[in-house]
Amino acid sequence: MSLRLVARKELRYALRTKTFWAVSTAFAVLVVGDAVLYTQQSWVAGTTADVVDEFSLTASVLVPLVGLLVGYPAVAGERESGSLKVLLGLPHARRDVVAGKLLGRSLVVALPLLASFAVAGVVVRSAYPAVSLPTFGLFALSTLLLGVTFVCVAVGISAAARTSRRAGAAAIAVFVVARSLWGVLVNLLHYLKTGSAVLVAPYPAWTHFVERLGPMAAFEGLTTLFFPERNGVHLPGGAEPPAYLSPWVSLLVLLAWATIPLALGYWRFETADLA
Repeated sequence: MSLRLVARKELRYALRTKTFWAVSTAFAVLVVGDAVLYTQQSWVAGTTADVVDEFSLTASVLVPLVGLLVGYPAVAGERESGSLKVLLGLPHARRDVVAGKLLGRSLVVALPLLASFAVAGVVVRSAYPAVSLPTFGLFALSTLLLGVTFVCVAVGISAAARTSRRAGAAAIAVFVVARSLWGVLVNLLHYLKTGSAVLVAPYPAWTHFVERLGPMAAFEGLTTLFFPERNGVHLPGGAEPPAYLSPWVSLLVLLAWATIPLALGYWRFETADLA
């Protein structure tokens, strides 16, 4: 009951702030707008896989960023303002505070995201009847999982940070590393293993695996569950991708990104002196 009260309070507060409406506007403009523009192009294939390709870039950039921005002030903001002591003075355990804020902030991302993808699906399907709405819906749910994953990361950071400024800086650092620097890690490991700084296609299987340990690439790998032709893994000698490149492993990677930072943040928050 305590968790439900915190989540309800968090969601009601979010619905009255500019954050929720900014998130809703961002999803509406970029997701629905992308769908409208897609239907206006003469060279598009109009297949389900082609539609998912169109939305993948928007999903892998916009959704993680929104998840981090929504989640990072969740605990640290109230801790900095002093309202967290009032909240904990009520019959709420620290566990309930973190879980309730995670649930509330996840709903702030989920509601406009699912609404935008629903409208986008209708727009695309009206122009291309061959598009499978159930498959597009699975893609939308995978995108939601990506968003909730980054909300978990952000709430974990927020629970561990003393101020919202520190939490925000850490959230930005996570986004930069996950989005832009993960490929550098692959190149560095390749250099340490082979002595060569140049990766020549087709790439070894292990490089694809290291890449998919990042959340954005794991999301792309997950979508191959319902689009095997989008696997994009071409190995030397035409070898079949090993089991560790399956979409189910990508799902486990995303779940690990969701749970490990959140658990570490909660542990730090549970043992912190809030005085």
